[in-house]
Amino acid sequence: MTMSQAEVQVLFRQFGAPLAQYASTSPDRQELADMLVTNLWTAMIADPQMEEETWSVLKTQAHLSDEQLEPIREVYYQQMRPTVSEEQLAALRLRYKAHENV
Repeated sequence: MTMSQAEVQVLFRQFGAPLAQYASTSPDRQELADMLVTNLWTAMIADPQMEEETWSVLKTQAHLSDEQLEPIREVYYQQMRPTVSEEQLAALRLRYKAHENV
């Protein structure tokens, strides 16, 4: 399966949609939500190890406590991650790996 840029963009918006309500309350929250969506998207495509590293970085670099991270983690695993099928994830990995080799 290959994915067009338009398909990737639609999937990215679906992936980030669960954080839209949180982000709509203020510009600062919008910025944080955009950062989280981008970082979690990239980590998901990279591999499970990178997902774990992302949680660690959010804790140490963004100074988020376990209590602050837990709801984000729940939204990610229960609402965001399920929007991407294993087939789509494999296609995304191939797509991004091809772009790395250019």
